[in-house]
Formats: sequence, structure tokens, C-alpha cells
Amino acid sequence: MFLKRCMPIALIAIVMVAIVSPAHAYDEIPPVNPDCIDCHGTAAGTEPAGPHGGYLTTTNKCVTCHTVHRAPAGGTILLPAATIKGTCDFCHDGTGGKGVYGVLAAKIPAVTVAAAHRIDTTNVVPGGSSGGGSATGDFSGITTDYLTCSDCHSPHGANVVAAFTGDRARSTDDAGGLGNVVVSSRLLRKRPVTATGDVTVYGSDWCAGCHKGRLSGSGMASNHPVESSVNLPPGGAASMHYYQYVAKVTTADVSTTTKGTLGKSNYGYVMPDPRTADQTGHDPICQQCHEDARSVGNVHPQQVDSTEVFTLTALDGAVTGDNPRFQTFPHESPNTFFLVELNDSLCLNCHAPPP
Repeated sequence: MFLKRCMPIALIAIVMVAIVSPAHAYDEIPPVNPDCIDCHGTAAGTEPAGPHGGYLTTTNKCVTCHTVHRAPAGGTILLPAATIKGTCDFCHDGTGGKGVYGVLAAKIPAVTVAAAHRIDTTNVVPGGSSGGGSATGDFSGITTDYLTCSDCHSPHGANVVAAFTGDRARSTDDAGGLGNVVVSSRLLRKRPVTATGDVTVYGSDWCAGCHKGRLSGSGMASNHPVESSVNLPPGGAASMHYYQYVAKVTTADVSTTTKGTLGKSNYGYVMPDPRTADQTGHDPICQQCHEDARSVGNVHPQQVDSTEVFTLTALDGAVTGDNPRFQTFPHESPNTFFLVELNDSLCLNCHAPPP
């Protein structure tokens, strides 16, 4: 009788151990019991992969997304939802302003979403190469011209572009002027779905993997010139500009330039006229016109005024005076066509007005 009463207690203890153990899912990243900052912050100068990489057979990282016995009946690959977007939103839920979709709508007063990449919510997993390898074919969304998250992102961190510096603050540790620099691949595939070849760095060629024909020299005569492998600068591929390597003004209120990353700065969104040696022979990359909405070049032509420098003091657009206020590109934007600025204000960042 004593044994019969004790056995359930022992079984409960075993079950509790099985449930609690995934709390150490990231113990390959010091310390053994990490805080949020160890996976999502920037204390070390880089952005760790979190559950999307760094897998070891001695850890339980897979259980973060794949549940062996508790996956929904309508799901596949033991994921927490039946669709790719639903699975991603299990963590990247923007309804509270903490993800990449829904951030603008979560603001009070609400900010209008003027541009967004169209994400299909009906497509079932895997919808492309769930393992993160190069994928070809149409977009994985069932509806024409609709994407799903894994069309651009490799959930397992495999075959991704080289890491680059971005604008976005990912935790409260990043706010307050962004003293830390987030360098990451953003899990961007080298070959997004519909692309025909691998792209190793994030820039114009990566965008053109889906936006076919949009690069100057690719067959559409009406395109604005864009720096790319299709339209090489005079120095060839070795001197080509991309997101992590563009010409930008040196600091506020000057027309001198240097080379560096487009991220964590507003200095790469203007081109002094006449062009400097760093810019001569180079066209802008896509992201110098299409990125998060911000104010640049509106006080002095082709310069960034001291009032227009990169300013980020709070997360998720909470402070209206931040520049850029939102860091959601290329998911959604308050500007049409994901333009940095609208109308002539954008053109005059690089082009002098007629006399």
C-alpha cells in the first residue's frame, strides 16, 4: 500500500523535471542560466542567434519551437501553429508593439500603415525550404504575390547573408542612444524564394532576388540607377557598395564623406552635390531610398543637419521625436513604397534643385 501511494509522487517528480529542463535551452551561450539580454540583446556587440542557431546535441534548443507531444493537431513538423506566420508570431507577435508587424497599429494614436510586404496567413508549413537551404520557385503564400516569413528568413540560420549593422533596438538594453551595435544576418537567406542565385551580402542584389527587373541595366529602361552586380561601378565588383559598405557624409553639417555601414546612422541617406571621390562612379543602393522613414537633408541640401542625426531613445516608436521613429523595414512603414522620405524631399537628398 505504501508503494502504491508513493509511485504517483515519483512520477510527478519525473514529469516536472521533463517540463523544467527546457529552461536551459540556451546553455551553449554563457552564462548557463541566461537572461533575456544573452539571446536578444547586444551586450557583446553582436546579436546572438537565440533559438535560430548554435545547435548542440547536448542542449534542448529545438524544443523552443518544436514540441514533441504538445503540437497542435493541425500543425506540421511539430510546430506550435499550422501556418508559417502563426509559428513565427508565437514569439514575434507585433500586436503589443514588440514585433515587426503590428508595431504601427499598436501606437496611440494609431499610425497608418502606408506600406507593407504582403504576408499570407493561410499557407501551411513548410512552404518552401524549412531547413533554411536555398529555395526556388514562386512565393510560398497561396495568394498570388503574397509572401510568408520563411521566403526571406532562414529559421535555422543556415545559408544566410553576411552579418550587417541594422537600426533596430531589440531590447530595453539597446535604448538610450544605442551605444551598442547590433550586427546580425537577420536570418536573411542568401537566396530568397523566387531568386535564381545566391547573394552573400545584403544590398541591392538581395532585394532584386524578388524584385526582378528593378536593377538598372536589367531590361527596364525606366529604373533609377542602382548599384548592383548588374550595374557595376567603374572599379568592378570589388568596389561595389552594399548595406554594410556605402559612401556617407562624415558627420552632421558637412559635405565630406567616408565609407561605412548604412545602419545606426542617418549619414548614408544623402549624397553631396557635387559628388565626392567616395561617391564618384557609384549609384545608390536600394536601401538608401527604401528604408525606415526618417528626416534627413531638409535643413541643408545634401547634408544631415545636427537636428536630423540618428536618434533612438525608446523601443517600438514610443517617442515621436526619434529619427527614425520606427525600425520595422522591410515589414511595414508609415511611408508609401517604404520610402525614406516622400516626394521632392527624397529626391533633393542627392540632387540639387534646378537653378
